[in-house]
Amino acid sequence: MQSNKIIQFVFLALMMLLAMLAVSRLLEVRGDTRNVILGSGAFVCLLLLLWRNVTMDAKLLFIIILGYALGGKGFAYLSPAEPIYIGEIALSLCMLGWVCRPRQLRLLETPVHRWILLYVIYAGIHLIIDYSQYRLMAIRDSSMAYYGLFFVVCYSLFQQERVTILFERILKIALLLSALSMAWKLFFYGVTFPGFSPHTDAYIPLSIAAVLYLLVTGIERGNMPKIALAGIVAMALMATKTAALVALVAVIFSAILFGRTTKLIIPAVIFGAFGMAAVAITAFVDADLALEIISGGDTGEAFGIEKGEFVGLSGTSEWRWLWWTTICVDTMRDAPIWGQGFGADITGPFLEAWLGPEHADPTGYARYPHNIMITVFGRLGFIGLALFSMLFLAMAILAMKFCRRYFPSSARRDTDIICYGVVVAGMINGILQATYEVPYGAITHWVCMAYLARRYYHPESETAENGSVEPRSAT
Repeated sequence: MQSNKIIQFVFLALMMLLAMLAVSRLLEVRGDTRNVILGSGAFVCLLLLLWRNVTMDAKLLFIIILGYALGGKGFAYLSPAEPIYIGEIALSLCMLGWVCRPRQLRLLETPVHRWILLYVIYAGIHLIIDYSQYRLMAIRDSSMAYYGLFFVVCYSLFQQERVTILFERILKIALLLSALSMAWKLFFYGVTFPGFSPHTDAYIPLSIAAVLYLLVTGIERGNMPKIALAGIVAMALMATKTAALVALVAVIFSAILFGRTTKLIIPAVIFGAFGMAAVAITAFVDADLALEIISGGDTGEAFGIEKGEFVGLSGTSEWRWLWWTTICVDTMRDAPIWGQGFGADITGPFLEAWLGPEHADPTGYARYPHNIMITVFGRLGFIGLALFSMLFLAMAILAMKFCRRYFPSSARRDTDIICYGVVVAGMINGILQATYEVPYGAITHWVCMAYLARRYYHPESETAENGSVEPRSAT
């Protein structure tokens, strides 16, 4: 007994000495290395302390969703070494957890699963061939395909009810953080610090989902503060990007059309009328200010308004149209079936012609042309475009069926409304901005898509009072 105590004492003493040595060495290492070690240690402690009854991969996934909602691009590109970013670390651990739970392996259960699998396999073949020429740039560009694996792992994670319940809480916090992120971008642009760089592709889908959630629940419960808050967030969205306005209209319109939430019609009309009235009042008080509001932003440029006059296709619409045309022409000339490949410079020729020789390097501006269909065609050709188009169609059909089934149902959850808003807004944003190519847009989008699929094909049983909800066929 005495010998055991001596051994324990010696062991503790050695561990203390080792810890002291580690701390002293930590203070001597280079700044970047020390920051990585300290940051990783703090992150591991956070994972161990939070939500003890939830699996580690689900914890990590929820933390990065919150990080994207608030920190946007700054949080997404936190990394010990390129191209190992926080999203890639999360995907690796989620895939490991998925493989370690063989009963939850579901690869071909839904049409979305099947099209993702085909798309990822084709992209994987492309990456193997492209890597020999483009190396790390090929891996970086292939994220537009492998982010879809988050759908596969999260579909399995949502088989655990405690994960689904926690996900609802996380999403509501993410809505708040995205609204704060948007406010910071609007009013404090230029003030940044490490890990914090709000981005439109991160907060647009979440903020639009917040508008939908606040409107639907506010109208049903007669909660006027919620409706007013929805109006404020909607107005802020309209002041950001044309993509935000289009996505907001698409989400509200589809909820009315497919979800039969006709009570949304009156608030939508009122918000539109308030917006027009605000512009009219501003024009009465200060005509120059009103003209600047209408014609000075992205929305004005998209409609061809410049300095108060209609000048045709111009501004945002013109340069994007030319960008897309350039990529299509180059791809049709070089490799229409196979595509130019991951890592290829599909944006440089346009950027040099439009912005000048100093922008010829696309790594300093953008590697995606703000349209997922053009990106897929440029990199993967007609084969990749066909596969992704079928995947996109399968997602749209699932979203439409989900809305039709759950929005009028008494079994509807708050998460149903939020995830639907995120998915539909993300799909529209992917056509006009970037959703699938960037981690701060893609990962949250695919997680919400997995929730919709899991909820639609495997709904929980309701009480006898409300009737029974049978699982839908995945075929």
